[in-house]
Order: sequence, then C-alpha cells, then structure tokens
Amino acid sequence: MTITNRHTHFQQLYTQDADPWKVRQRWYEQRKRSLLMACLPLQRYRRAFEPACGNGELTAALAHRAEYVLATDLSPEAVRLTQQRIQKEHPSDASRVRVRQQIVPQDWPEDSTFDLIVISEMAYYLPEHEVVNLRDRCMASLADNGTLVLCHWRWPFADRQMDSADIHARFDGTPGMHRLMQHSEADFLLDIWSRNPSSIAQLEGLVP
Repeated sequence: MTITNRHTHFQQLYTQDADPWKVRQRWYEQRKRSLLMACLPLQRYRRAFEPACGNGELTAALAHRAEYVLATDLSPEAVRLTQQRIQKEHPSDASRVRVRQQIVPQDWPEDSTFDLIVISEMAYYLPEHEVVNLRDRCMASLADNGTLVLCHWRWPFADRQMDSADIHARFDGTPGMHRLMQHSEADFLLDIWSRNPSSIAQLEGLVP
C-alpha cells in the first residue's frame, strides 16, 4: 500500500466511522490498552510520542502518565477526532496534548527527544524498508533512559505488509536497547525496550 493509498484509505475509514475498529467498545481493545499502560516501566513520563493515534483512545490514556503527549496521524479526520476526544472528555489534559497530521516515518518530529515512544497497531501497514526507517527514527529520538513500546495484532488481514513478529524482530537486538518485557498472545504481541536495562524493582531500589 503506497503512502497515497494509505492516506486515502484511513481518511475514508474515519470519515465513515469515528471508531472503525471499535476500540472504545470492545473488551479486547480495552484490555489490550490497559495491559500496555500497566506494562510501562515508569509511572510518569516527561515527553511521549504516539504516531498513528487513530481516534485518540490510547492518547487519552497516555495523557494521564505523561507531562506532554505528541499524537499524530496521517488522516486529517483522525486528527480531528483525537482533538475532539481530548478537548471534550479530558479538558484538563488538553493543554498538554498536541495533535498533528503527519505521515510516519517520513514526517518525523524534528529536533525532538522523547522518553516514551508508542508504536501501536501501525507498523504492519508499512513495507519493510519503512519499518527499518521507523526503527531508526525511534532510536534517534529516544532519550537516554527512554522507553519504546511496540504492540501489534497478529492475525492476517488484507492490508498487512509484514508479519507482526517480524516487525518486532527488526527492533529487537538494536544496539544500546534492552528488552524489558514481552507479552505474547494468539491475538497480539507487546514488546517494551529501554535504553536503561534496570528492572522496575532495581529502579525503585528494592534489589541491587
């Protein structure tokens, strides 16, 4: 799927249905989102980046854990829905959440460092060379103690460009990165890496 086709495809999806994958309604999505948030190694983050924010469900959750969230999507309608979601339902977080239209990984925040980057349900739409570009962009923007999250659906579907396990493998073993956890189910794969190899117990001084 070319960039133009992806843009048209997702714009049509969000124009026709504000929640095309029912991420607000389905228990599967609610549970997966809660699990992702519970697995983050730090209680608070300074700057978080979420490309492919969709209609903003995960964005809203991240806003409770980060001082600043940059959320982007290639669909202008998705951007509008996320802005509306934050402003209407979480007005106290609105000043700390910025939503932009961007095509990732080509359009990447310039001169920005993030201590949390969340790649959720988007990399399988990219061809392999763009997945490699995405990985390199993430590495260049991740802070010294930063956390990188990948979460992807495992079942086949028509628009898939790469297998989710293969995508995560492209990120695993990146020099200077340490996998903190992996959660694997029949439906999805969740991986978390950090530049800091310390466990949560080590970070809190419970063990050496």
